[in-house]
Amino acid sequence: MQGVAIAMWVGALALMATAWRRRDGSTRRGLAQTGDYLILMLPRMVVALMLASFAAELIPGDMVSRWLGAESGFTGILIASVCGIFVPAGGVIAFPLALAMLKVGVGVPQLIAFLTSWEVFAVHRVLAFELPMLGANFVAIRITASFLMPPLAGLAAAGLMTVLPG
Repeated sequence: MQGVAIAMWVGALALMATAWRRRDGSTRRGLAQTGDYLILMLPRMVVALMLASFAAELIPGDMVSRWLGAESGFTGILIASVCGIFVPAGGVIAFPLALAMLKVGVGVPQLIAFLTSWEVFAVHRVLAFELPMLGANFVAIRITASFLMPPLAGLAAAGLMTVLPG
């Protein structure tokens, strides 16, 4: 994880240096936009981290790990695939929730199925954006074509866990 953070800092600083060499005001505009994003995202991140921390403490771990733990196997992957559809929020909520789920014993394949389902089928996004903008026919085709993605992602994760270290 630390390597990813270092790579992001190197990338951001390289882009900033490129903007600075242009001497066209893009450095100032980029820094101003950074400040705007920080003001927008910082309160959300604080709340999301609180959500994850309290959810991890309050989620009934024994029940969740029984239904979605590593030993739940393919049944747990299917349950997680269905649950992910109904998370009515963006990444600021879904990923801290996933962190809380991991902390209480949800298996990695099940968590991958959950997140894949949330990313592909989030009901709030389908209802708010896809149906009104793209129409029912498009949504039906997209959902049908993507239907097996969450369970397959969970199964692929389970398979990879037997081959890859860590």
